[in-house]
Amino acid sequence: MAEEQNIDPNEQPESPEAKPEDIQTPPEAAEAGEDVVEEVVEEAVEEADEDVGDGLPENAVTVEDIGKLRKRVTIEVSRERIDAKFNELFGELGESAQVPGFRVGRAPRRLIEKRFGKEVAEDVRNNLVGEAVGKAFDDAGFRVLGEPDLSLEEITVPDDGAMTFGFEVEVAPDVTLPDYEGMEVRRPNVEVTERHVDEALDEMRRPRGVLRPTDDPAAESDVIVADVSVTGDGIDLQSANTEVRVAPGTISGVPLEDLGKALTGKKSGQTAELTTTVPAGHPNEDWREKEITVSLTIHEVKRLELPELTKEFASGAGFESVEDMRDAVRGNLQGRIVSEQARLMADQVRQYFMNKVELEIPEELAERHSARMLQRRVVDLMTRGVPREQIEQNLSELEAQAATQAALELKRMFIMGELAEKLEIEVSDDEVNARVAQMARAYRRRPERMRRELQDDGRLAELTVSMRGEKAIAKVLESARVVDVTAEEAEAEKDAGEKADKPKKAKKAKKAKEAAETEKPAKAKSDDKEDK
Repeated sequence: MAEEQNIDPNEQPESPEAKPEDIQTPPEAAEAGEDVVEEVVEEAVEEADEDVGDGLPENAVTVEDIGKLRKRVTIEVSRERIDAKFNELFGELGESAQVPGFRVGRAPRRLIEKRFGKEVAEDVRNNLVGEAVGKAFDDAGFRVLGEPDLSLEEITVPDDGAMTFGFEVEVAPDVTLPDYEGMEVRRPNVEVTERHVDEALDEMRRPRGVLRPTDDPAAESDVIVADVSVTGDGIDLQSANTEVRVAPGTISGVPLEDLGKALTGKKSGQTAELTTTVPAGHPNEDWREKEITVSLTIHEVKRLELPELTKEFASGAGFESVEDMRDAVRGNLQGRIVSEQARLMADQVRQYFMNKVELEIPEELAERHSARMLQRRVVDLMTRGVPREQIEQNLSELEAQAATQAALELKRMFIMGELAEKLEIEVSDDEVNARVAQMARAYRRRPERMRRELQDDGRLAELTVSMRGEKAIAKVLESARVVDVTAEEAEAEKDAGEKADKPKKAKKAKKAKEAAETEKPAKAKSDDKEDK
């Protein structure tokens, strides 16, 4: 107090302007707006785990159901807790604030309040909201999806009385897992035959193949040159001399599951016609859910002619002889069979949970999360080594089907999330980095660049979720009872399980989407091969 009485008032303005460098604000409240909202929400769960134990009144929390898997949370923070937070932050600031005329830590509380009151009030609000939200989620016992619909700028700390604010959140459904200990999993036994080797060698020769005209009827994987017409209510699109592969695919962004079937057996001068309904997620809003007719008038049929399998061809591929090449291909196929066995067994575990767990996903929730499901699909394709160019080329088709697939993907995500929680599965940074490095090798990129791209696109978190599900399935397989069956039996059982689980519309959408992922326009594909 002696120091305060010795200060000459003329040397210190009555209300000096606060300078940024004078304020040492806690780092968690350094930014405002959206950044602060995100930071507060991220820390909320961690703060909720701490035992308050401060003798202050608990927050009054009201939770209302406002829709399926959607709740409104209203929180009232008592005046005692607000005042305690002000005292805490002013106390911290008082020890470090630089105020002209006072040594650090010696400025009186009333002057600090006058100079820094607005900034501290914002810090108090941010701290109290973060603590209250985290504790409300912890006490309520539900898991929140995404970020709460909360705007900090609309929340103010009153001069008197309690602080009340509310927000809406989407929550994860309650999932009851079935008994899976010792579940039966059927492992397909597959032997590598000479036919498999021949087919693999054909695939190796395809990049050097040449498309040549043929008078034969169109067969699977041929390419036809046709005039394409797409007509419907307010729709009239004409495209001349378009190359189309004889296989399931898309035309003008519309998946056509029966395209290959309609073209098979057709010759030059003949017409193939298909009728379908445009998906609700089609990029062109004027086309959505309309019935259209796709007509293809064929001018030419082309077939891929493969180069002969000679010693020179084998030498160009790095082998001393054709037999050495066949042996290497046979060994590679055996390794792929082991990977395929693991994939099919994992699919059985997923399908087991999908069939056993009853879980209704609201349509609105599926629509809101369709973009996230699309991200996960892209990550999955990248993990499997599908070229980025091919993914981007089919992105519109994938987007068109995302809404249809979102409900199934959400159900699978909730089930796998609950399973991972029960098994206490975690994914370490080292594991994520190893997977990113694997993807980087496939794309011939530096790992740090690949990680940055995934981070920027929001796909790194999706990759972590996917890896966590994989580890949970692997854990279930450790206690599974494995029965060896033929490959045909295993695939038939898998198809039967999927048919029972999903509606007919979703099944067709899945097939069309898979076709979109694997098919490229025939001309572009042929050009790529010739370039190689």
